[in-house]
Amino acid sequence: MEVKVRKAREDEMEEVIRIFEESFTGSYRYWAIRDLPYTYVLVAEIGGEVVGAAELYCKRTREYGRVGVIYFLAVRRSYRGRGIGSLLVKEAEKLFRSWGCRYSAASTQSSNRASLTLFKKLGYRVYHKNTREFGILVSALYAYEDDVIFLKEL
Repeated sequence: MEVKVRKAREDEMEEVIRIFEESFTGSYRYWAIRDLPYTYVLVAEIGGEVVGAAELYCKRTREYGRVGVIYFLAVRRSYRGRGIGSLLVKEAEKLFRSWGCRYSAASTQSSNRASLTLFKKLGYRVYHKNTREFGILVSALYAYEDDVIFLKEL
């Protein structure tokens, strides 16, 4: 199984939307789909099929400089547990470096065990809602509904 991670093409956005609809509910689904035109979208492809996607952007912060944000990350249910999320995050980190970002960040809810495991495994520090770092980064990540922020120096 060879996984190719690359920039999404315009004709693949409907497939990305289907993955987000399968993966997210409520306001997460709404914002993931609504903000697609304003973000850089990576896809993971296996044999011509889009099986995962990541929405990215870069934000300047006073304390951390330029921060690359993994806004949304999703993998088709039937392809989870195969390292596809890790590949998407690693490719996002490469992009962030090329964009001049000093850090990579993401956010989630503490109940999202898969995200907690993934980002910890990839060397991200975990900051909870009551920490100084969370307070500094929450607006840059639009993480108002989340209670965990991941941060990694690139």
